[in-house]
Amino acid sequence: MAQNGDTEAQSPSTPEARPVGGTEFSWCKAVPIGTGVTVLSLLLSKPPQIAVVQNALHKLQNSHPILRSKIHLDPSNNTFHFLTPPTPTVQIHPFDLASTAHIIQCQSDGHDPFHVLLEHEMNQEDTWRDYAADVDVLHAAVYSISHDRFAVFLRLHTASCDRAAAVALLNELLRFVAGGDEASGEKVNSPIEDLIPEGKTNKPFWARGLDVLGYTLNAFRFANLSFVDAGSPRSSRIIRLQLNVAETENLLAGCKSRGIKLCGALAAAGMIAAWTSRCLPDYQREKYAVVTLVDCRSLLDPVLPSNHAGKPYFLVIFVCFVMLLLLWHHA
Repeated sequence: MAQNGDTEAQSPSTPEARPVGGTEFSWCKAVPIGTGVTVLSLLLSKPPQIAVVQNALHKLQNSHPILRSKIHLDPSNNTFHFLTPPTPTVQIHPFDLASTAHIIQCQSDGHDPFHVLLEHEMNQEDTWRDYAADVDVLHAAVYSISHDRFAVFLRLHTASCDRAAAVALLNELLRFVAGGDEASGEKVNSPIEDLIPEGKTNKPFWARGLDVLGYTLNAFRFANLSFVDAGSPRSSRIIRLQLNVAETENLLAGCKSRGIKLCGALAAAGMIAAWTSRCLPDYQREKYAVVTLVDCRSLLDPVLPSNHAGKPYFLVIFVCFVMLLLLWHHA
């Protein structure tokens, strides 16, 4: 027993703790209100071996300790911490044919079952709805869609893994499933604010980017976006557009001939698709927000690799509110 006033040695099983950074805090506040969830998915033609996938996930957590963390909320001062235990903790939740079919039937809207399950995972609101109990940043599930279709989903809190890192981590996971060895484990990393190069903290790119990211995620301060029924339940819906080689070449050629940036064409296409899905009359005005994100890993000090999990390295550097006015078209 330690005497009063003595400092007890930290147990090897004691989680490592650090406060979240400012940008991570924005994600922690944003997730309960509907954004900040990263979902990775794999569609397989053979049933995955649960033990093999779980072992691969444990390797991934060993290589990237932030992925085995829990988010802890201190209600006394409304601060969040990452608590990172020394060993992997993720468990896979399997769903058999009957339970998967029930989920699909309850939520299907004529879409492909895999698409339905992806939206289902995106809308698992209870995962991080309440931070009263420490919650894992990584969750995994396997669904049996049919006898020859199986889906593996990883759901991550974006404060621990952003969109760019997620793609690299998925490739790393596939390598582990195939029997590859894990890399030497990195340390639990520092907040992005601590990695801004010296002398650039007050530069507009960094200062405004961090501020806008916080404003955007934390409170959805799109004052000119009106909601007719703000009290109804919200859910995320996914629209997917896949172009073949010929269509992609035509799109790039069309952008080049008109002097249009590809990102501009895609943003316009997204706004038009959003308006079309509303089935409004031609004269109806609609308001949309376009947010441009930049991966700033290469600009940090030290420079970080693309698979370095743990921070939302995307900084919002441009926010544009666009009013889409569709005029009358005469046949």
